[in-house]
Amino acid sequence: MAYWIWFPHDFSIDLRGRVEMRRQEHGMTCPSIWRMDAPSRAVAFRRAYTLDAPGRARLFSQGEAYVCIDGASIPDRAQEIALPAGSHVLTVSVMSLTSLPALYLEGDVETDGSFFACENNVDFVPCGWSPAFCAPGKRPMDYCLPTRPLSPAGRTEEGLIDFGREVFGFLHLTSAAPGAYTVYYGESAAEALAGKQGETWDAGAFLRAGEEIRLPSRAMRFVRVDGPADLSAAWLEEEYNGLPWRAAFSCEDERLNAIYGVSARTMELCTREFFLDGIKRDRWVWAGDALQSVLINHYSYLDRATTRRTLAALRGRDPFNQHINTILDYTFYWMIAVWEDYFYTGDPSFLAGMYEKMVSAMDYTLRFTSADGFVVGQKRDWVFVDWADMRKEGELCVEQVLLWKALRVLADSAAVLGKAADAAAYAARAGALRDRILAVFWSEEKGTLLHQRVDGKVQGHTRYAPLFALLYGLLPADKARLATENTLLSDAAPAITTPYMRFYEMDALLRAGRTREVLEGVRAYWGGMLDLGATSIWEQFDPNETGGEHYAMYGRPFGRSLCHCWGAGPVYLCGRHILGVAPTAPGYAQYEVRPNPGDLRRVEGAVPTPDGSLSVRIEDGRVRVSSTCRGEGVLLWQGQRAPLPPCEGTEPVVVEL
Repeated sequence: MAYWIWFPHDFSIDLRGRVEMRRQEHGMTCPSIWRMDAPSRAVAFRRAYTLDAPGRARLFSQGEAYVCIDGASIPDRAQEIALPAGSHVLTVSVMSLTSLPALYLEGDVETDGSFFACENNVDFVPCGWSPAFCAPGKRPMDYCLPTRPLSPAGRTEEGLIDFGREVFGFLHLTSAAPGAYTVYYGESAAEALAGKQGETWDAGAFLRAGEEIRLPSRAMRFVRVDGPADLSAAWLEEEYNGLPWRAAFSCEDERLNAIYGVSARTMELCTREFFLDGIKRDRWVWAGDALQSVLINHYSYLDRATTRRTLAALRGRDPFNQHINTILDYTFYWMIAVWEDYFYTGDPSFLAGMYEKMVSAMDYTLRFTSADGFVVGQKRDWVFVDWADMRKEGELCVEQVLLWKALRVLADSAAVLGKAADAAAYAARAGALRDRILAVFWSEEKGTLLHQRVDGKVQGHTRYAPLFALLYGLLPADKARLATENTLLSDAAPAITTPYMRFYEMDALLRAGRTREVLEGVRAYWGGMLDLGATSIWEQFDPNETGGEHYAMYGRPFGRSLCHCWGAGPVYLCGRHILGVAPTAPGYAQYEVRPNPGDLRRVEGAVPTPDGSLSVRIEDGRVRVSSTCRGEGVLLWQGQRAPLPPCEGTEPVVVEL
């Protein structure tokens, strides 16, 4: 079967540019703050073929095509290529300054993953392709998400259109008379009513009565229309990702069930062409948000395509001369996410395609390390960590922990790909860095890792370094216990006020067996947003804020995103820890089910695997697992252990304890 082909990862790079150009803010297209890469502009596609008799191939291209057989050009390019019999090398070069250069051949030679691609006439590598583009009319440049009609849920007292919950799509309006209009979108009613103090709006003019217009894709719950529109005829062409949700979770606590449902809705809305940070304000691809989305994806869609498009687009093209999204920590998160994709799917192909780009990103990072091997943010770097009031100069311990984890990822990746020398070198560097982190930042007095070193002085106490050290296993058991008690379970360090870092904090606490504390935190923190009417999870939430303070951020009254993918963490936490499902070998070749329901008496749910699913039910002190997974698992429950054999037929394997 024939497919469209392109230079590897260029489809993701090209699509990212088109998606990020759609960001509208305050009536203008908002420019990217990082380098916006473009795909290769001229690509040669090559394949050797053998035919017993002369053949033909129909040619379609995105861009101008130039055809050669055995190095000799074919004059007067036609849509159909005559292929001589025998063994030959077919090369088709495609050039375009305005779109992704791509090629489609069907006939006696067809384009597929067997073709090689080159942008410099020297280094040919396996081409990029996708089963989504399998016909001449299904071109990569035409890629878009599916849509469906959605009617408003009603109208507010102020006359706003209300869709009932956060939505995303193309608003359709019909005019009652000619005239100018302005449409104001709001994630809250207050934002829609605020006019141009809000974040997004569209303006134009109806030319005649009865005219229907389709506005650009926007996020909204509420809509205000100033102008001669017939609001009774308004409807939304809702854009959605079209992916099957493969997970489930329910328990006797309806508050937790509601939190899971709203978190799942948040993940659904932010899973678009890529994993986006939010759907109103940025609509950009950020590596920090993406790592959490990748982890949540493992416990919802387990969709490889969105993950790999996102990670390939984030890395972009060489040379690597600035951290991903300009943020020091985000380069580390990107590397970790590439590894997580491999470990949960068991497919090393994407890891292999990204490995050299991981190496070049690490080479760049290590250029800016101190004599102790600690990375330090440079003038061009944004040292982010979290939206919090904390000092970020000097050597931050959390950045060293993330660097250590990234080095471990590179060592493990090299081992998977058979690069033994690289694996040994990265492992050695990681080991030396771990020793220095403990020697410099561990405080015997406070029993935890301190925050930073500035001018030789180690100081400060925040939650970030200890929680990542716990999460990634940097600390030995005795220090891990102390750090948990003296940081995560203590008021000595400032509380975290973003779902972004609460995700990691709760993950670390659950790994330490603190399920009750985490469930109480989820009920209070995520539930607090639902108590205020949230239909998706917010970018930031401080329970001490009131009224309009919940909408403000970045010095703007409605700058806060009320649908942010890093808020969907309960989907991951429920699947990974409450149900207790996790691979222990790549691709669930081996796995464990270690339920940890805390104070919940009844829990039921499901988690997807690459070749099946795992369903878990806990009730009356007993647990039942139903597996269609092809790997070998183990069920661990209240000190008992039972094997979960591979499912080899159509009926699931069922084990109870």
